[in-house]
Amino acid sequence: MISERMNSIVAPANLAASVLWVDGDALHAKAALQLLALRCTGWHVVHSPSAEAASLLLAAQTWDALVLCLDPQIQELPSLLELCAGRPVLLCLDPHQEALAARGFRAGLGDYALRAADGRHLEELVHRLTAMVGRQGRSAASPSGQPLRTVDARLWHEALTLLQDQRQGLQIALASMSQGIFKTGPDGRITIYNQRVLELLNLPESIMAARPTLIELTQLQSERGDFGPGFTLVDDRGREYVSHAVVWPSPAVYWRTTRDGRTFEVRTTGLSDGGIVRTFTDVSDYVRVQNELRESEARFRGLSDLSSDWYWEHDADGRFVQLAGDLSVNGIPLSSVMGRTRWEIGALNMTDVEWDAHRAVLAAQQPFRDLELQRQRPDGSMHWISVSGVPVFDAEGVLRGYRGVGRDITERKEAELQIERLAFFDALTGLPNRRLLMDRLQRATVAAGRSHAHGALLFIDLDNFKDLNDTLGHDTGDQLLVRVARRLLESVRESDTVARFGGDEFVVLLDGLHTDVAHASSEAAAISQQKLAALGRPYDMEGVSHHSTPSIGIALFGQRPSTPDELLKHADLAMYQAKAAGRNTQRFFDPDMQAAVSARAALEADLRRGLNQQELLLYCQPVVDGTGKLLGAEALVRWNHPRRGLVLPGEFIALAEQTGLILPLGQWVLESACAQLVQWSHSALTRPFFLSVNVSVRQFRQPDFVAQVLGVLQASGANPERLRFELTESLLLTDVEDSIARMEQLRRHGVGFSMDDFGTGYSSLSYLKRLPLDQLKIDQSFVRDLQTDPNDAAIVRTILALARSLDLSVVAEGVETPGQFEFLQRHGCQAFQGYLFARPMPAEMLERALLPAQ
Repeated sequence: MISERMNSIVAPANLAASVLWVDGDALHAKAALQLLALRCTGWHVVHSPSAEAASLLLAAQTWDALVLCLDPQIQELPSLLELCAGRPVLLCLDPHQEALAARGFRAGLGDYALRAADGRHLEELVHRLTAMVGRQGRSAASPSGQPLRTVDARLWHEALTLLQDQRQGLQIALASMSQGIFKTGPDGRITIYNQRVLELLNLPESIMAARPTLIELTQLQSERGDFGPGFTLVDDRGREYVSHAVVWPSPAVYWRTTRDGRTFEVRTTGLSDGGIVRTFTDVSDYVRVQNELRESEARFRGLSDLSSDWYWEHDADGRFVQLAGDLSVNGIPLSSVMGRTRWEIGALNMTDVEWDAHRAVLAAQQPFRDLELQRQRPDGSMHWISVSGVPVFDAEGVLRGYRGVGRDITERKEAELQIERLAFFDALTGLPNRRLLMDRLQRATVAAGRSHAHGALLFIDLDNFKDLNDTLGHDTGDQLLVRVARRLLESVRESDTVARFGGDEFVVLLDGLHTDVAHASSEAAAISQQKLAALGRPYDMEGVSHHSTPSIGIALFGQRPSTPDELLKHADLAMYQAKAAGRNTQRFFDPDMQAAVSARAALEADLRRGLNQQELLLYCQPVVDGTGKLLGAEALVRWNHPRRGLVLPGEFIALAEQTGLILPLGQWVLESACAQLVQWSHSALTRPFFLSVNVSVRQFRQPDFVAQVLGVLQASGANPERLRFELTESLLLTDVEDSIARMEQLRRHGVGFSMDDFGTGYSSLSYLKRLPLDQLKIDQSFVRDLQTDPNDAAIVRTILALARSLDLSVVAEGVETPGQFEFLQRHGCQAFQGYLFARPMPAEMLERALLPAQ
């Protein structure tokens, strides 16, 4: 649209005019000046971007017209109109500023035009300008045809004074600069320079006063050797530029060194007219300090090659603005850090409350130290950092932000974690150890007292774990402990604590149970029952199924104050009561347990004394054939207690096994049995008798068991062929190869073997046929009900048939009635033992008691 109406604009004939166009809108001014250039040939139009710059131009020369394009935000006329002194002024303003035009006419305004958003007003604006200039030219021309100068003398003087002050100020500023500076014009000649540049470049003023070109100055310096041989005194950024006689584009900055060792930083800024401004800064002190810092840093790095510190800054809002140093340990790209806050990046170990506390420190403008943050790298690995920072203030005391250092503390945290594991966690299972358990138990009892809720302590002991260690070795035992720990962890709540107390003992701490003691007891019993079920499932031990059961003692707390030691003692007592009840069960603590435990401790002390004082007696229970003829006997032990009288083995054998006294006790039985065989060998009546001795798991698994047996046989002179060992299935069927090897060694010397309590364990026929056995003993639990329970009768018949097929003799234990005897005899049993024939008796009574039957 503008181009179509431009043809209607014609400049006054033979009229040359100078116009000052004041316009802050560069695009608007450019379009207007292009329009004037096309339609007003010969006009001299100068654009000024601001009223301040236009004031100097108005004072410096005479203008035929002034075009003042007001910013839409202006609400008052600029004071620039006062300098016009009668010269025509054309206003360009928005429609909402039209009231300013009225004021302008009172101040001598010539005309105005309203601005249109699509630019159509430019035609009208130029048209009004040419008309105004034409009128002014006809009315204000001098006789010589030149425009009159009508600027007020006072304003003219003030403008000139302002120009002189500004020039003088510029000269003073240049002279006071610590930098050397010069400026070139479009033709490359140096037009402005200061004294400092002469000093830095070691140039006489006569050279610069002659206005040399930049190329001439560079050639002069090169000929003097200022740049060194091969321009080696100029760094890589500026070497190509200087070596090509500055005909290449200059780099924005480069460094050069003088022959006396000083270093200059050379910065170049291009100007719109093709000239440049170049500054020279002596950075020798900076370079020296930097070199010293580098040397210091090199020394430091030599002492701390593993340092992972870095430097950071963030603004007053907590957003990172600078990072420097080795950040590779973080594994986070800088683009993910810059402009973000520490809490936006996040940390795995920080909660919202902890972040609020950190922000509160920053808001209080306080320093912070050793804020530890855990993060995950992109590769999934975890790492820890520690950051410290101090606030930074400007000269007015306003907070600018924070600066500080960070360091990688992953190795330290891992070491601390390892130390904590060693101090507070069991090395084998990874569970809390006794020390950590006591700490948590102390906290739990205090919390229970405050909340009136109950808690419970479950003391868990694995049944017959020592047998497993003795038979399969400690490595297998350790594997079982690890699996037990895993099952316990899988069957507890998140708030509960599972700890390994020591050996095969585990403790589970339950908190947050019901406030009612009966309800809390029910909850604890239900959880304990879950543990019994979980730990009672078979374990796969390298392809072999192993059965283990726990005994659990339960102690409640919260109803009355209790110390951790008291609770552990109570739970331990309850656990022993569970074992006494048959194992694989649970019991709650009861005060009566204390008396039972005290009695048990006294019994253990008495048994130790009884072994030393020879208070044990050897009893024999006869084994007879179908006619009642004595074949031999099973050696049994009795304890002739000085106060309690005759104590049966059921009261002290289990205690002996738990305390390890079973070893000296077993040794005494073996020696006594061999001595009895020697005594029987002196009579033709008793010489054919055999004597069976029960061997415990721990005794059989002693590394020197075979040697001990052979030693006793040799020392006593007993006939090995009359000695028979009764072994249990659990003993024989764990580590079968070792069992077979021990049995074979003794069989080669004539010792026989009988499998006791056959049918009560987990017998394997494939193993049974390999064992060097002579005899099976049917357990009395099958004999007792064989006349009333069809299943027991079927089992007995099966055992007898199996023994015949394996060519093994059979002894039926616990025969008490004629009916049992008749059934067994009818189905092929040939040897019997039980109260129907004789009760256990002292060895010296055996021959006399059975003589009539002979």
